[in-house]
Amino acid sequence: MGEKFMKKLKLLSTMLLVGTMTLGMFTGCGSKGNEGTDSGETQSNKTEDVVLTYYGFSDWVTGEGYKEVYEEAVKKFEDENPGFKIELQSDPWGDWEMKYKTMFASGNTADIFIVNNPDFPTFANAGNLLDFSQYTEEGYLDDFFPDVAKMYNWQGKQMAIPFTTDCRILWYNKDIFTEAGLDPTKPPKTWDEMIQYANTITEKTGKYGFGMDLGLKEFPMQAAFCASNGSIINVSDSGEITTNVNTTEFKKYLQMLVDMKPTFEPDYATLNHHDVAKQFVEGQFGMIIGNTLVDTDIYSKDFYAQALVPTMDANSPNGSFGGGFGIAVNNNTKYPEQAVKFAQILCSPEFNSRLISDIPASNKGLEASSFAADSRYEVILQQIKTTRQAQPKTLYYAEIEAATYDTVAEVLLSGKDIDEAVRDLESKINDIVK
Repeated sequence: MGEKFMKKLKLLSTMLLVGTMTLGMFTGCGSKGNEGTDSGETQSNKTEDVVLTYYGFSDWVTGEGYKEVYEEAVKKFEDENPGFKIELQSDPWGDWEMKYKTMFASGNTADIFIVNNPDFPTFANAGNLLDFSQYTEEGYLDDFFPDVAKMYNWQGKQMAIPFTTDCRILWYNKDIFTEAGLDPTKPPKTWDEMIQYANTITEKTGKYGFGMDLGLKEFPMQAAFCASNGSIINVSDSGEITTNVNTTEFKKYLQMLVDMKPTFEPDYATLNHHDVAKQFVEGQFGMIIGNTLVDTDIYSKDFYAQALVPTMDANSPNGSFGGGFGIAVNNNTKYPEQAVKFAQILCSPEFNSRLISDIPASNKGLEASSFAADSRYEVILQQIKTTRQAQPKTLYYAEIEAATYDTVAEVLLSGKDIDEAVRDLESKINDIVK
C-alpha cells in the first residue's frame, strides 16, 4: 500500500507541474516575469527580467526600414532600465484594427500599444488607458502640437502621447487662376475670398471653382471650420457636454458652403476625397481642400500650388482638420513607470520620425523628419502645427459628427434654412448626449 501511495503521489505531482507550466504559457500578452514576488528573485535566487509587451501594426514594426529602428529603441530602453525587456508584437493593418480592440474585451492587453485616433474615446471612457500626467514631468508635452495633444485628453487627463498627425491644406490650380484673371501668387486667405475666387473661376473659365465632396459619411470640409474659433460642442472639466453650434462661426460656415454651391461639380453629393483629388490632378477643379493627395501623381505636375486653409476672417486663427495615432499604456499594466518610459522613447525626436511613414506630432520630431527637407511639404508642415478637430473628444464623437454631416447635407441638398438647421442640430446633439 505504501508503494502504491508513493506512485500516486509522484503522478499527482507531475500532473500539477505540467498544469502549472501550461497555465504559464497562456498568461496573455501583458507584463511577464517576476510574477507573484516583490523581490524579483526565483526560488533559485536568479533574477528574471520583466517583459513588457508593445503592440502595433506590422507596417511600422517589422516593415522594411522600421524593424531595425524599433530594435534600437528597445535596446535604449533596456540599457536604461536594467531588469526590463520589451517584446514587440504586431499584426498586418487589417488584422490589427480588429485584434487590438478585442484585446481589451479579453483582458489580454499589451502594456504599450498604438491607439487609433477614432478609437481613443471608447478606450478612454472604459478606463483602459493610463493617465500619463502621473508619470511625466511638468511641461513634457510642450513641444507637441497643442491641439493634437488635446485629441488624446480625456476630461483633463492625458491618456496618450501624440505619435503622428496629418492635416488638410488648400490646393489650387495656378493655370486656372491665370485663366480666370486671378493672381496665382495670391491664393484666398479668408472664407469670403474663397467664395469670390470659386465663383470667378466658374464664371470666367467654365470649370468648377471648388471641389466639394459629400460621398464620405463624415463632417465635410472640417478643415475650413477648424480655421475659426468655432467648436461643435464644449466640454467642461467634469465631462459635461453643451452644444455650441448656434454661433456666428457655424452659421457662417454653412453660409459659405451655400454661397459656393454653384461652383461645385454636379455629382458632389456622391464624390469622396479620393474622387476629388483625382479630378483636381486631372485639371477639373480650381481649388480643393485636401491632405497629401495620396494615390495620385500630383507631385509630377507643374500647375498646382499649395496654401494655408482660408480662415473665417482676417482675425481668425489658422487651423485645419487632422487626426493620426497616439501611443497609449494599458491602465492595468503592473509596471506603469517603465511602460511610460518606453512610450516616451517611441515619441522622442530621436526615434519618432524614423518609426512612422506619417508626419510626427512635435516640433523637434518634425525637424528630424525627412519631410523637413522636402520643399513639397513646406505648406503642409506650416499648417500641421495648427491642426485640430472640430469638437473635443467624447464618447459621442462619431454620433455628433454624423449629426453634423446630416445638417450640412440638408442645407446643401435640400436647401434647408440655416437657422432652422442649427436649431435642429442643437436638439439632435442634446438627445445624443442624454
